[in-house]
Amino acid sequence: MNCLHLLNKSPAAGLLDELRKAIAPGDGLLLLEDGVYYLDRPEHLAALPPELSLYFLAEDLRARGLNSPLPANATEVDYDGFVALCASHDKTASWF
Repeated sequence: MNCLHLLNKSPAAGLLDELRKAIAPGDGLLLLEDGVYYLDRPEHLAALPPELSLYFLAEDLRARGLNSPLPANATEVDYDGFVALCASHDKTASWF
């Protein structure tokens, strides 16, 4: 079973270390709300497993004025893409 992990807390919350322990092959990670601030912390993202599918919510990037290039392994999704991701994974886990 694959899982879409939803992370809405900023890097200051320190949840990414705990989340890394829960990630399994086939999982995805969607950074939304203040979680999009990880875009400014590439060293944190580089520590994630390379096979992890990584997504950023476009509306939250724009709302926070973040326009840095996404990491090579990341995809920007809108709300329709968010819904599609939820539907394409067996379960979701919210890291709030």
